[in-house]
Amino acid sequence: MMSRIDENGFLEGSICNWIAEHRDQHDMLFRATRELNRECHHFLDDREVDVTSELHITTALLFARLMDLFQGILIAVERGMTSVSSVVFRAHLEVYFHLMAIHKDPIFLNEYLDQTHIARKGLVNRIRHSSSTSLAALRETLDEPVAQDICETTKEKNIKPLKIEDVARRAGLHDVYATAYAILSGAVHTTPRDLESHLDYDEAKEAIRGFRYGPSDTKTAKFLSLSGMVTAEALETISSIFGEDRAQLCAGFTSQFQSALRKGPAKKR
Repeated sequence: MMSRIDENGFLEGSICNWIAEHRDQHDMLFRATRELNRECHHFLDDREVDVTSELHITTALLFARLMDLFQGILIAVERGMTSVSSVVFRAHLEVYFHLMAIHKDPIFLNEYLDQTHIARKGLVNRIRHSSSTSLAALRETLDEPVAQDICETTKEKNIKPLKIEDVARRAGLHDVYATAYAILSGAVHTTPRDLESHLDYDEAKEAIRGFRYGPSDTKTAKFLSLSGMVTAEALETISSIFGEDRAQLCAGFTSQFQSALRKGPAKKR
């Protein structure tokens, strides 16, 4: 069960040999992903952001978060950590939905920023309605006038909670939400169906022989290609928001990732 890793698990030791072989097997994809990562950082390097522009500040921060997660996907995929890759990729898609919704829907930005009031209201209500003795002192500071003021702010501004499905619709990406995002959610919520991927069945897939723990490259091409396509579109979008044209560059990356998806999993060497 642990032939490809030792007592160090995914952190060091035997996994390093597996990572080297894995990179070699999927050389083109890993190289394209790293090159795209560098291009994204070229955009971020010494970026001057107009602090008076909510559009520039918000989209720049979203892109930085998207890059953080993109690199997280690469690190997890390199080690064959499929569950972690799924969780991080789902978070990556959420940032992508928000960035594209802001780009495509002129009124979405203000609605998105107003979610701060929704989050504040939810936190205050959870604390006030908690019976935990450890929160007693904090509850005393959140008296009725404070809570009322928070509620009135959301009511006066008619602020409604934004669901991620609605964000995806506003971004014109509901098809991605209904497919890739929904599938990835299984790993986030630890559903029984997602846990089944750790079971080792016999050849007839009728009897369980044990369970799997260790690296896997079964989803490497899919994770790297899809997250790469998402990131390439995000780079093209953020560039256009800042008045720069990276359309041709990003189209080249997208073409590489689409080609890798059509080819399917790389053959073992």
